[in-house]
Amino acid sequence: MRAARLYLRLMVGLGTPFGVLVGLYTWNAAAGLIMGLSFGALMAATVGTLTLRGHRGLGGALSPRVCEVLQVPAESVVIRRRALDALRALQAEIVAVDVSDSVDVPDSVVGRTRVSWRSWGERITVELRPVESITRVTIRSRPRVRTTLVDYGRGRRNVEYLVRTLQHDTGDESGAVAVH
Repeated sequence: MRAARLYLRLMVGLGTPFGVLVGLYTWNAAAGLIMGLSFGALMAATVGTLTLRGHRGLGGALSPRVCEVLQVPAESVVIRRRALDALRALQAEIVAVDVSDSVDVPDSVVGRTRVSWRSWGERITVELRPVESITRVTIRSRPRVRTTLVDYGRGRRNVEYLVRTLQHDTGDESGAVAVH
C-alpha cells in the first residue's frame, strides 16, 4: 500500500508540471495531459523503484520528512554534546545551538547536511526537553528543498543514526525508549 501511494505521489508530482508545460508549449491541453501522464508514469516507475530500494531495511514511512521521539535517561547537557558529536559524524554543518533557560522552551541543536546525488541536503533538528531524571529528545530530518518528494532513505538513515548513537551512549540499549 505504501509503495502504491509513493508511485501515485510521484506520478502526479512529476507528471503534472511536465504536462502543463507541454500543454502550454503546444497550445494543446489533450497533448499536455497525455504527455504528462506518460512522463509521470515513467518517472514514477524509475524514481519510485530507486526509492524503494533505498528504503530497503528501513522502517517507517517513505517520506523524506522523518521525526522520532525518545526518552533518554541522561541530562540534557550530556545528550546535547552527544547529538553534536553525532551530527559531526554525519558531516553535518552545525548551524544553531540554542540553550534555553525556560522549562517551556526546549534546547535545540540544528545541523545541515551536504548536497549529494541522493538529496539536496537535510536540516536535522534535535530538540531536548528535560523531564525529571530523563531527557525527551525529538529528532527531525527534513529536506532543505521543500519540494523534495524522495530522498532515497537518507533522512531516515540520519534519524536512525542519531537514535542508535543516543541509545548506545547511555550504556544500556534499553535505556532510551522510543515514544511513538
